[in-house]
Amino acid sequence: SNTVSVIDPNTNEVIANIPVGGSPDAMVYDPNNGYIYVVNELSDTVSVINPSNNTVITNIPVGRGPITILYDLNNGYIYVANSISNTVSVIDPNTNTVIINIPVGGGPDAMVYDPDNGYIYVANSYDNTVSVIDPNINQVISVIFLGCSISSMIYDSFNKYIYAISGDNAVFVINSN
Repeated sequence: SNTVSVIDPNTNEVIANIPVGGSPDAMVYDPNNGYIYVVNELSDTVSVINPSNNTVITNIPVGRGPITILYDLNNGYIYVANSISNTVSVIDPNTNTVIINIPVGGGPDAMVYDPDNGYIYVANSYDNTVSVIDPNINQVISVIFLGCSISSMIYDSFNKYIYAISGDNAVFVINSN
């Protein structure tokens, strides 16, 4: 329905349906400005929702096929993986504009943030790699070849590892140190 549903947790009922772009896939909350950012895969945009009145305040054009989104706690920027344009768009939430598009591997579709080293790890499903982005300079500083496509990643803060799940029924452990 190309909407974001708002659920009242006290009643577990939908209290609003907010129209956004085509095929919303993922969202993230920015604790600094209080807005919600929603990637719209078929519209190549990110909708910015003001939850105080449940309205879209702007739609930010990003790369083609945005599929996932990440908030960087250290610099306050929002990172969007664009699966068709093979880039990660960096959004400055102070201006709600893209400040740079970072080239990554083919088909980026999963991202994870490592708060210990401050890097962002981007799984590139078409070329079986993980691009490591340093958000201080917004550039890829390393590429990890895994040999198969990654569908999901998570950061383990206890062990300081990144776990990556492949479509080939394998789990890769990346030592982010």
